[in-house]
Amino acid sequence: MPESASPPTRRVVAVMELLTRSDRPLTASEVASALDLARATVTAVLTELTDAGWVRRDRDRRFGPGPALAALSTADPEIPNARVRAELKALAVAAQCGATLSRITDGRLTVVAKEYALGARIVPGLAVGQSIPLAYPAGAAVMPWRGEPERSAWLATATGQARRDAPALLRFVTTHGCAVFRPDSDDAGLVDVLAELLGAVGAEVVQPELRARVLRQLARLTARPYREADLTSDESLPVSYLSAPVFDSSEAPYEVQIGPLRSAVSHTDRARYVDTIRQGAEAMSMAYERRG
Repeated sequence: MPESASPPTRRVVAVMELLTRSDRPLTASEVASALDLARATVTAVLTELTDAGWVRRDRDRRFGPGPALAALSTADPEIPNARVRAELKALAVAAQCGATLSRITDGRLTVVAKEYALGARIVPGLAVGQSIPLAYPAGAAVMPWRGEPERSAWLATATGQARRDAPALLRFVTTHGCAVFRPDSDDAGLVDVLAELLGAVGAEVVQPELRARVLRQLARLTARPYREADLTSDESLPVSYLSAPVFDSSEAPYEVQIGPLRSAVSHTDRARYVDTIRQGAEAMSMAYERRG
C-alpha cells in the first residue's frame, strides 16, 4: 500500500475500495492477501465497518458492501435502486448463473450491478463501477432503440464477418427481445475450456494488463451471435451469454446480461434462457418505472 499521512485511515479506505470493486463477497483472509495486510488488522477493520453498517457479513463469513453504504448512493442515477437490484438477483437465481447490469451512454459501457446464483460458475470481467469504450457486440441489446448516429458509431467498431453479422443481430434483438451469443469456434467445448481458464484467474481482476487479457478471452465467448436458425435448431448448441434491454421510460439506457456458459444447450433450454432474460429485463424496467 502507498505511504499515507494516516495509515489506519488508508487501510479502512483500501478495504472499502476492495469490497465495492469485488464481484463477490470476500473473506477476511482474501482481503488481507489482496491488500498485503495482517489478518488481525483486517479483521479489526471489518468488525468496526460491520458494526457501523458499512459492511455486511454473510453466513459464510464473507464481507460485502453494507446497507449504510447503499443508503448514501441511492441518489446517484448510476446506482440501481433496491427494486432493480432485487430483480437482478431474481434473474440470476432463475437462470442459475451470473447476471450483470450495465449502463450504456456516451459511447461507454459501465457496470452498475452484478449478482450471482448460489453455486454459479464465476468468470471474471468488469467489476461494478468499471467502464470501457463500447464496442460490438456489447450493447447490441439496446442498439435498436438508439439513434442512427449512435448505431453507426457502434457498427464502426465491428470489422470483417462481425460487421456483416451486425444487421442480422439487430433484427434478432428486435424480434426476440434479446441477443444470444456463442463462442468464435465450432468447438462447443471452447466454452468450458475458456470458462475454466478464466475462472482460475479469480473474480477480482485489478491489474490493467491482466484485465485486458481476460477481456480479450471473454470476447471469444461472445464472438458469434445466434441467428434464427440457431435458436430453432433441434441440435444442442453452446450458449455463452444472453443480453436484453432494460428500459427507463421510453429509453433503453441499460443492458442486462446473463452468462450460462454451457457447451451444449438443448432447444428447450435455449428457449427457457430467452424467456428468463426477457422476463427479468421486463421486471427491471418496471422497477425503474416505479422508482421514487
